[in-house]
Amino acid sequence: MKEPAPSSTVQRITARDAVPAALLVTGAVLAVLVPPCFPFPHATAYLAAVRALLMLATGMAGLYCARRCGLEIVPHGLRHPVRFSLIAGASVAAYLLLVDAVFRAALTGDHAESLPGVALSVRLIYYVLRSVNEGIVYQLFFGSAFVFLIGRVWRHDGAIAPGAYWLGLILAHALNLAINVPFEASALAYDTLRFFVPGLLWAYLYRRHGLSVAIAAHAATHLFFQPLIGLAPS
Repeated sequence: MKEPAPSSTVQRITARDAVPAALLVTGAVLAVLVPPCFPFPHATAYLAAVRALLMLATGMAGLYCARRCGLEIVPHGLRHPVRFSLIAGASVAAYLLLVDAVFRAALTGDHAESLPGVALSVRLIYYVLRSVNEGIVYQLFFGSAFVFLIGRVWRHDGAIAPGAYWLGLILAHALNLAINVPFEASALAYDTLRFFVPGLLWAYLYRRHGLSVAIAAHAATHLFFQPLIGLAPS
């Protein structure tokens, strides 16, 4: 006699647990094996075990806050999340190329974010893997924590106010930029368009379609952007 097929509820619970666990394990492994992908300056000063534990701790704290706030990790609200993420990544890559083209005369090598002289394969690995750990640290941990804390006081009809979600996720992205993008008053317009605006999309995707979609779209951006930026005229 055949055993009954698992119910959709069981399947959802399995995915809801497996995807976050896989994400945290991946982040911890990347923090150990590829120290520059740990999204904080001078990460190599920390022991590999410390980096892994920090990644796991921040990820688990972020998961706790996310679930308290109703933020999801697994994709939802999309029929084809992989295809959607690739299209979103390609669109953002085109936008970044346009921004760089407009500001090209004022750009330095650091601002171009192409790591001149570094092989394309290395750039792809670096930025794609880094986007995973940035998603864990800044979106999952800081973003979820900010939403959780802000939502304690900003409520609507007994629930977290919609504005609290956007404020918390945007603050987390602003923190990411404050830590990782050197501030230059002369480059404020460029930095806003080049780094801050894409983060608004990652925040939207996390809120509307799940963190895994936001991270996948961020990673896909570099799959398109890094090969194309080398073709842009200097």
